[in-house]
Amino acid sequence: MQRMAKRILIGAILIALVCLVLAADWKLQEARVPRFRLAPDREVVLDGAPLTVVVILLIAAGYLELARLCAGAGLTVFRLAGLPASILIGSLPFWRQAMDPASAGAVLPVVLALTLMALFAAQLRRRRTDGAIGNVASSVLAVAYVGVCAGVALDIRIRFGLGAFVLFVAVVKATDIGAYFVGSAAGRHKMIPWLSPGKSWEGLAGGLVTAAAVGAALAAGLNALPGGGAHVELGPAGGAAFGAVTGLFGQVGDLCESALKRAAGAKDSAAMLPEFGGVLDIVDSPLLAAPVAYVLLAAAG
Repeated sequence: MQRMAKRILIGAILIALVCLVLAADWKLQEARVPRFRLAPDREVVLDGAPLTVVVILLIAAGYLELARLCAGAGLTVFRLAGLPASILIGSLPFWRQAMDPASAGAVLPVVLALTLMALFAAQLRRRRTDGAIGNVASSVLAVAYVGVCAGVALDIRIRFGLGAFVLFVAVVKATDIGAYFVGSAAGRHKMIPWLSPGKSWEGLAGGLVTAAAVGAALAAGLNALPGGGAHVELGPAGGAAFGAVTGLFGQVGDLCESALKRAAGAKDSAAMLPEFGGVLDIVDSPLLAAPVAYVLLAAAG
């Protein structure tokens, strides 16, 4: 009970901090700042500045945590080459608002190609070839997992509005919360005991039901949420489906991070927060659920 109480307390603090960031994001959007005049006839407002700052911090912490996990598995993740690239890629949806739409689409492939070159250069500087494939591959994994997926999550806020981002985060975390409490109370049948002994089929079912309920409740008033839904029309039924599907892939994301931790012989990605672990332990679900949520929102729009 004491462990659960500590988890609830820390979780409540994290939720409050997220709400503060989203409130600041909304206030700046309403005030239309930051605002820049790029040409006499072109003025742009860069939405999502507070959230972008948080995303950058999470990318930095998550990348370093993943580098430590890979080191535990005997692999080297190149920090000097990969971390700046991950931050740039993850924050690209924010900066793209000020770019020429005709050329903005080519930025990501070019950055990814340059990143790959930088990672190869980092390996060649070691003046040996042992572990070259594993080191470059693990660094690419870190950039894609932490940088690209975080960028997709941020792009949900930029393209579909703050309301859609709130919906996305709410259903993913509702799945985590529902799975934890239902699994703790009624979990009997282990889902994948060799990978994540604490997860049960009962917990998964409880998490998906919770996500569907939260999705239905929020989607009913999506366009009334701060920032609007940016032409995303989801009624209660669509919101429930969005919640269940996105929540399911969030749980898959949690299992994928568990595989990385087991390969490294670690219980948590870090020891930053009691009962939660590190940053990756908190954002693993949204990271891999973000591409699925993006596709679903784009289809609904």
